[in-house]
Amino acid sequence: MLSTLFTSAATALAAGPTPGGADGAQQAGGGGAQLIIFIVGFILIFYFLMLRPQKKQQKERQTMLDGIRKGDRIQTSGGLLCTVTHVDQRELTVLIAPEVRVKLARSAVAGVIRQGDKPLDTPAPAAEVEPPEKS
Repeated sequence: MLSTLFTSAATALAAGPTPGGADGAQQAGGGGAQLIIFIVGFILIFYFLMLRPQKKQQKERQTMLDGIRKGDRIQTSGGLLCTVTHVDQRELTVLIAPEVRVKLARSAVAGVIRQGDKPLDTPAPAAEVEPPEKS
């Protein structure tokens, strides 16, 4: 493979000067500006497609964790459904079964299911449709 690379380089040098100038200086003039524009464009695309959405998700998660209050129903990252009974700065005391309380790190919370007695993100109950009467 290395010999192929050297052979193609030697063939290119033997071909002679490129059209447009004796030493090719006229062709290389716009290459630097195009490269800078390409790199800046790539960085902007990377920012808007990767970094910005990730920062938005982190901000939403932090808002959710800061908003946990006593009485909220939460789901842990392990899948437990709990009711918050006490809130500290770094940890929560949760009720996982009747008379079973455990301490849980805030970072282990995967989501808030309901706040107090009010469910989150649940659709309003649909109007019940009465079945047709049989005759």
